[in-house]
Amino acid sequence: MRKLILDTETSGLNFESDRIIEVACLELVDDVPSGVKFHKYFSPGDIIISDHAEQIHGLNNSFLKSFSTFDEEISEFLEFISDSPLIIHNAQFDLNMINSALSRTKNRLIQYEKTICTLEIAKKKFPGSKNNLNALCRRFNISLEDRVKHGALTDCYLLLQVYIELIGGKQKKLVFSRKIKKNKMIERKYRTDGLPIIEVSKEEEVLHKEMVNNLGLSYWKTII
Repeated sequence: MRKLILDTETSGLNFESDRIIEVACLELVDDVPSGVKFHKYFSPGDIIISDHAEQIHGLNNSFLKSFSTFDEEISEFLEFISDSPLIIHNAQFDLNMINSALSRTKNRLIQYEKTICTLEIAKKKFPGSKNNLNALCRRFNISLEDRVKHGALTDCYLLLQVYIELIGGKQKKLVFSRKIKKNKMIERKYRTDGLPIIEVSKEEEVLHKEMVNNLGLSYWKTII
Protein backbone atom coordinates (compact mmCIF):
# COMPACT_ATOMS: atom_id res chain seq x y z
CA MET A 1 0.00 0.00 0.00
CA ARG A 2 1.30 3.43 -0.96
CA LYS A 3 1.43 6.16 1.70
CA LEU A 4 3.10 9.54 1.74
CA ILE A 5 4.95 11.34 4.52
CA LEU A 6 4.02 15.01 4.00
CA ASP A 7 5.15 18.32 5.45
CA THR A 8 4.62 21.96 4.51
CA GLU A 9 6.13 25.30 5.42
CA THR A 10 3.91 28.36 5.27
CA SER A 11 4.03 32.15 5.30
CA GLY A 12 2.13 32.17 8.60
CA LEU A 13 -0.49 30.34 10.64
CA ASN A 14 -3.73 31.64 9.10
CA PHE A 15 -4.95 29.12 6.54
CA GLU A 16 -7.24 31.69 4.92
CA SER A 17 -4.74 34.51 4.40
CA ASP A 18 -1.35 32.74 4.47
CA ARG A 19 0.16 30.59 1.75
CA ILE A 20 2.14 27.35 1.39
CA ILE A 21 5.77 28.12 0.49
CA GLU A 22 7.36 24.66 0.64
CA VAL A 23 6.01 21.12 0.26
CA ALA A 24 7.76 17.79 0.60
CA CYS A 25 6.51 14.22 0.35
CA LEU A 26 8.27 10.88 0.78
CA GLU A 27 6.72 7.74 -0.64
CA LEU A 28 6.28 4.59 1.45
CA VAL A 29 5.24 1.26 -0.02
CA ASP A 30 4.02 -1.18 2.64
CA ASP A 31 5.53 1.20 5.23
CA VAL A 32 8.99 0.98 3.64
CA PRO A 33 10.53 4.09 2.00
CA SER A 34 10.77 3.64 -1.77
CA GLY A 35 13.19 6.50 -2.48
CA VAL A 36 10.57 8.47 -4.45
CA LYS A 37 9.92 12.02 -3.28
CA PHE A 38 8.27 15.32 -4.16
CA HIS A 39 9.86 18.58 -3.04
CA LYS A 40 9.26 22.17 -4.18
CA TYR A 41 9.46 25.77 -2.99
CA PHE A 42 6.69 28.24 -3.81
CA SER A 43 6.27 32.00 -3.88
CA PRO A 44 3.73 33.38 -1.40
CA GLY A 45 2.64 35.89 -4.04
CA ASP A 46 1.68 39.21 -2.48
CA ILE A 47 1.68 37.75 1.03
CA ILE A 48 4.51 38.91 3.29
CA ILE A 49 6.08 36.06 5.26
CA SER A 50 5.74 36.83 8.95
CA ASP A 51 8.86 37.37 11.05
CA HIS A 52 7.80 34.52 13.33
CA ALA A 53 7.45 32.11 10.39
CA GLU A 54 10.80 33.17 8.91
CA GLN A 55 12.52 32.54 12.23
CA ILE A 56 11.15 28.99 12.17
CA HIS A 57 11.92 27.91 8.60
CA GLY A 58 14.34 30.56 7.36
CA LEU A 59 12.41 31.18 4.12
CA ASN A 60 11.78 34.77 3.03
CA ASN A 61 10.10 36.65 0.21
CA SER A 62 13.40 37.52 -1.44
CA PHE A 63 14.45 33.87 -1.79
CA LEU A 64 11.03 32.71 -2.99
CA LYS A 65 10.16 35.50 -5.43
CA SER A 66 11.33 33.60 -8.53
CA PHE A 67 9.15 30.54 -7.83
CA SER A 68 5.56 29.95 -8.90
CA THR A 69 2.82 29.94 -6.27
CA PHE A 70 1.47 26.70 -4.84
CA ASP A 71 -1.93 27.51 -6.37
CA GLU A 72 -0.33 27.76 -9.83
CA GLU A 73 1.33 24.34 -9.52
CA ILE A 74 -1.27 22.54 -7.46
CA SER A 75 -2.14 20.11 -10.27
CA GLU A 76 1.39 18.66 -10.15
CA PHE A 77 1.05 18.16 -6.40
CA LEU A 78 -2.35 16.49 -6.78
CA GLU A 79 -1.03 14.19 -9.48
CA PHE A 80 1.81 13.09 -7.20
CA ILE A 81 -0.27 12.41 -4.09
CA SER A 82 -3.13 10.81 -6.05
CA ASP A 83 -5.44 9.13 -3.51
CA SER A 84 -2.65 7.97 -1.18
CA PRO A 85 -3.07 8.35 2.59
CA LEU A 86 -1.03 11.28 3.92
CA ILE A 87 1.09 10.83 7.06
CA ILE A 88 1.40 14.26 8.71
CA HIS A 89 2.47 15.53 12.13
CA ASN A 90 -0.39 17.78 13.30
CA ALA A 91 -2.37 16.91 10.18
CA GLN A 92 -5.16 19.43 10.79
CA PHE A 93 -2.85 22.42 10.22
CA ASP A 94 -1.26 21.18 6.98
CA LEU A 95 -4.60 19.93 5.68
CA ASN A 96 -6.26 23.29 6.37
CA MET A 97 -3.51 25.03 4.38
CA ILE A 98 -3.75 22.56 1.49
CA ASN A 99 -7.55 22.60 1.41
CA SER A 100 -7.58 26.39 1.42
CA ALA A 101 -5.51 26.29 -1.78
CA LEU A 102 -7.71 23.56 -3.23
CA SER A 103 -10.80 25.67 -2.53
CA ARG A 104 -9.27 28.73 -4.23
CA THR A 105 -8.40 26.67 -7.31
CA LYS A 106 -11.80 24.94 -7.46
CA ASN A 107 -10.42 21.49 -6.68
CA ARG A 108 -11.93 18.76 -4.54
CA LEU A 109 -10.90 19.00 -0.90
CA ILE A 110 -8.92 16.28 0.86
CA GLN A 111 -10.89 14.68 3.68
CA TYR A 112 -9.28 14.42 7.10
CA GLU A 113 -9.98 10.68 7.03
CA LYS A 114 -7.32 10.39 4.27
CA THR A 115 -4.63 11.48 6.74
CA ILE A 116 -2.68 9.63 9.42
CA CYS A 117 -1.83 12.13 12.14
CA THR A 118 1.36 11.13 13.95
CA LEU A 119 0.66 13.74 16.63
CA GLU A 120 -2.59 11.97 17.52
CA ILE A 121 -0.84 8.58 17.54
CA ALA A 122 1.92 9.92 19.80
CA LYS A 123 -0.57 11.49 22.23
CA LYS A 124 -2.30 8.14 22.65
CA LYS A 125 0.98 6.26 23.12
CA PHE A 126 2.60 8.86 25.39
CA PRO A 127 -0.17 10.75 27.23
CA GLY A 128 0.99 13.75 29.19
CA SER A 129 4.35 13.91 27.40
CA LYS A 130 5.65 16.42 24.87
CA ASN A 131 4.87 15.04 21.44
CA ASN A 132 6.20 17.61 19.01
CA LEU A 133 8.61 16.34 16.36
CA ASN A 134 11.72 17.34 18.31
CA ALA A 135 10.52 15.59 21.45
CA LEU A 136 9.67 12.40 19.56
CA CYS A 137 13.04 12.40 17.82
CA ARG A 138 14.77 12.65 21.19
CA ARG A 139 12.55 9.87 22.58
CA PHE A 140 13.54 7.55 19.73
CA ASN A 141 17.21 8.63 19.62
CA ILE A 142 16.84 10.17 16.16
CA SER A 143 19.55 12.74 15.49
CA LEU A 144 18.48 16.40 15.28
CA GLU A 145 21.93 17.81 14.58
CA ASP A 146 21.01 18.73 11.00
CA ARG A 147 17.78 20.53 11.94
CA VAL A 148 19.18 24.06 12.05
CA LYS A 149 15.84 25.36 10.78
CA HIS A 150 12.53 23.70 10.05
CA GLY A 151 12.34 22.57 6.43
CA ALA A 152 9.66 20.47 4.75
CA LEU A 153 12.03 17.90 3.28
CA THR A 154 14.27 17.65 6.34
CA ASP A 155 11.22 17.29 8.59
CA CYS A 156 9.79 14.59 6.30
CA TYR A 157 12.92 12.50 6.76
CA LEU A 158 12.68 12.94 10.53
CA LEU A 159 8.96 12.15 10.55
CA LEU A 160 9.60 9.05 8.47
CA GLN A 161 11.84 7.67 11.21
CA VAL A 162 9.37 8.71 13.93
CA TYR A 163 6.46 7.10 12.10
CA ILE A 164 8.31 3.79 11.76
CA GLU A 165 8.92 3.84 15.53
CA LEU A 166 5.31 4.77 16.32
CA ILE A 167 3.93 1.82 14.37
CA GLY A 168 6.30 -0.51 16.19
CA GLY A 169 8.77 -1.04 13.40
CA LYS A 170 12.53 -0.87 13.71
CA GLN A 171 14.27 2.21 12.35
CA LYS A 172 16.01 1.53 9.08
CA LYS A 173 19.06 3.60 8.30
CA LEU A 174 18.42 5.78 5.25
CA VAL A 175 21.31 6.22 2.88
CA PHE A 176 21.44 9.48 0.93
CA SER A 177 23.23 10.04 -2.36
CA ARG A 178 23.90 13.13 -4.45
CA LYS A 179 24.43 11.03 -7.59
CA ILE A 180 21.60 11.09 -10.13
CA LYS A 181 21.46 9.94 -13.74
CA LYS A 182 20.79 12.42 -16.52
CA ASN A 183 17.20 12.87 -17.70
CA LYS A 184 15.81 10.98 -14.70
CA MET A 185 14.01 13.14 -12.11
CA ILE A 186 13.18 10.15 -9.89
CA GLU A 187 15.07 6.89 -9.62
CA ARG A 188 14.81 4.06 -7.12
CA LYS A 189 18.07 2.54 -5.96
CA TYR A 190 18.77 0.01 -3.27
CA ARG A 191 21.84 -1.15 -1.41
CA THR A 192 22.83 -4.79 -1.39
CA ASP A 193 21.05 -5.21 1.95
CA GLY A 194 17.78 -3.95 0.46
CA LEU A 195 17.68 -0.52 2.12
CA PRO A 196 16.76 2.39 -0.16
CA ILE A 197 19.21 5.04 -1.31
CA ILE A 198 17.43 8.41 -1.37
CA GLU A 199 18.45 10.44 -4.41
CA VAL A 200 18.98 14.19 -4.08
CA SER A 201 18.96 16.26 -7.24
CA LYS A 202 21.56 18.93 -7.96
CA GLU A 203 18.74 21.49 -8.06
CA GLU A 204 17.68 20.65 -4.50
CA GLU A 205 21.26 20.90 -3.31
CA VAL A 206 21.69 24.31 -4.97
CA LEU A 207 18.39 25.63 -3.58
CA HIS A 208 19.24 24.57 -0.03
CA LYS A 209 22.66 26.12 -0.32
CA GLU A 210 21.13 29.38 -1.55
CA MET A 211 18.57 29.41 1.25
CA VAL A 212 21.22 28.95 3.93
CA ASN A 213 23.45 31.61 2.36
CA ASN A 214 20.49 34.03 2.48
CA LEU A 215 20.27 33.36 6.20
CA GLY A 216 23.85 34.50 6.61
CA LEU A 217 24.96 31.06 7.80
CA SER A 218 27.75 28.84 6.53
CA TYR A 219 26.54 25.89 4.50
CA TRP A 220 25.70 23.17 6.98
CA LYS A 221 25.77 19.48 6.30
CA THR A 222 22.17 18.38 5.78
CA ILE A 223 20.73 14.93 5.89
CA ILE A 224 19.72 15.28 2.30
